[in-house]
This record gives sequence, structure tokens and C-alpha cells, in this order.
Amino acid sequence: MQINKLTLGAVAATVIGLFVLAATWYEPAPTAPEPNPAPGPTASASSTGSVTFVRPHSPFLGPEQAPVTVVEFLDPECESCRVMYPMVKQLLTEFDGRMKLVIRYMPLHGNAVYASSLLEAAREQNKYWEFLEIMMARQPEWASHAAPRPELLLTDAPMVGIDVSKLKADAENPQIRIRILQDQTDGQSLGVNGTPTFFINGRELARLSYGDLKLAIQSQLQ
Repeated sequence: MQINKLTLGAVAATVIGLFVLAATWYEPAPTAPEPNPAPGPTASASSTGSVTFVRPHSPFLGPEQAPVTVVEFLDPECESCRVMYPMVKQLLTEFDGRMKLVIRYMPLHGNAVYASSLLEAAREQNKYWEFLEIMMARQPEWASHAAPRPELLLTDAPMVGIDVSKLKADAENPQIRIRILQDQTDGQSLGVNGTPTFFINGRELARLSYGDLKLAIQSQLQ
């Protein structure tokens, strides 16, 4: 059967017109942006370069560019912090020159903000670590859960050569409260909900023990 050429031409023109019309209506769907990979802890010391781990105000012991950075979220009133304290000191000795300890505050007890404020004020007299030593040693007295006596911290301060009048005045500096709040906020963003919590080159220590902390440091040095 022969098809009329005129009819065939009309059909072809209609089909072409439909394609053109569809092309004018069609807009490609916007391509969703590729999601950024979730930042995860890395094994390198650079992982602690994030201010979430270390702030410019953070006190530290050890070489600034040590290959291993141990960040401890600390509550001066925490009994577990007191238990771990001598172990951390021992590891600083064992890994001398290769480990840096950074202290961040996570005040979870009733007098923790006050004690942390005094610690920060002691820095003004270059007595931070000496005062921390006294706080940990005498924690059962001033931080007793049954009958806490935080005022004893001022009584103990002269034992390491701290001027108590200056300590009290400096502790009222609003910048100190800002530092403590910043540490608390950073800790919460990292999922810290207990003390002490340790991060070794950005990796959270799963279990609190001398052996686990030592192994975590050694693994970062290999």
C-alpha cells in the first residue's frame, strides 16, 4: 500500500514539532552536590591541629611539635581523673620529648568550674602544674562528695608559692570562664560525656588504663 507523500510529510513535521516542544519544557534536574566525607580521626599528629582538640589557651606539657599529642578532658573534682593523673605523669616521663599533654576542662561536678578557674588563675603566677599537683593530691579533702570544702584550695595554694590574694582576683577574670565554657563546648561536640576522656592524636581512648593509654601512644609512634 502506498502512503500519500503529503500525509507522510505532515506526520513527520508533527513528530519533529513534538520533539522541539518537549525540549523547551525539559529542564535537567539539578545534580545534588557530593557530600563532604565526615571528618574522622586520623593517625597523624596533625589531626589534633583542629581547634576542637586544642585551643590557643590550652595549657600543655611537652614539646609543642611532639609526634604524639594526648588531649585530656579533665574535671579537677573527678576521682577517676585523680586515679589517672600519676599514670599520665609516668607516661610523660617514659615518652619524654615524644609526647605532649594538653589539658581541656569538662566540669561535671559542683565545684569543678571554681577549681578550674583557680587553676587558670594560677597560670598568671606560672604555678599551673604545681597547683594541679596539689589539687589532685588533696582532692579527697576539698572535693569530698559527702562534705566538699572547696575553700581548702585557697588554703593549699601557698604550699606551692601562690599569692592567694592575686589568685582570687585573677580567678574572677571573665576570660577564664569563657575558656572553660569553650572547652566544655568543644568536648560536647566531640562526644565527651565523662572524665577523664583522652584523645591520642585525635583518636579517643576506648578504655581507661595505664596499659591502654601506653599502647595507644606507642601505636602512634610506630
